[in-house]
Amino acid sequence: MDENIKKEVISWIKLILSAFVIAFILKTYVFQIALVNQVSMEPTLYEGEILVIAKVNYLINDPARGDIVVLKDELEDKYLIKRAIGLPNEVIDIRNDRVYIDGKELNPDYTDIPTRDNGFVKSRVPENKYFVMGDNRMQSRDSRSDTVGFVSRDNIVGKAVFRIWPFNKIGIVR
Repeated sequence: MDENIKKEVISWIKLILSAFVIAFILKTYVFQIALVNQVSMEPTLYEGEILVIAKVNYLINDPARGDIVVLKDELEDKYLIKRAIGLPNEVIDIRNDRVYIDGKELNPDYTDIPTRDNGFVKSRVPENKYFVMGDNRMQSRDSRSDTVGFVSRDNIVGKAVFRIWPFNKIGIVR
């Protein structure tokens, strides 16, 4: 084999391997794409929308109240998109269709509809766990449910930061 062809093949192999390594690092530690496949975050997010999820945010900082987070749902082996409402060691109470954190009404509450307790009783969020809810509280399986409960920090994959589909809604997710 000609020496120049051999160098060219090796160069291409290095380039392709480098691209795979960079893609793996980006997907594992920096960002990923997520499809909204539930109605629990309406009217903030709708089924079929495609989001960019920043993973690097939570390598540096912990989730903050109001963040829209992607989390692993171990019960159904899929991802859920919810809003972080209660932070570690806070006391969450739902009464009179409102959410209270450490005795103070959640403001903003991120929804236009009443918040039913769905059987949730006043509780302290355990260390290293979060209380999450959908913005569509009537149609959300979230921390009020025994099947989700308080979410471990380790199960929070990243923060939804940008909507890339549909094109007429491209922009920052709030």
